[in-house]
Amino acid sequence: MADIPPVTPGDWIHIGGFPGVDVVVCNVRPPDLVSHSGHLEVVYLDYRKRAINDDVRWAGETWEFVREGPDGGYADNYQRLSEYVSILRRGRER
Repeated sequence: MADIPPVTPGDWIHIGGFPGVDVVVCNVRPPDLVSHSGHLEVVYLDYRKRAINDDVRWAGETWEFVREGPDGGYADNYQRLSEYVSILRRGRER
């Protein structure tokens, strides 16, 4: 199992394999909170272009959502996430 890659809020990461989804990191959790909530809180755009916040964990080789299926909230409803939603909507620089 590979070590968890270093990430900081505002970074772009990729969830899952191909095709997966590109997300923006919002919150890096301290190690004592990881077991319940995952390593990170992220935002991504769903198929209807809504900003969704959700939890992800490091699975050894890739990042993955903590829970399968739609489980996140509407990130636009949370002022604390507005900076990250703005980054998300601008798009990833390649």
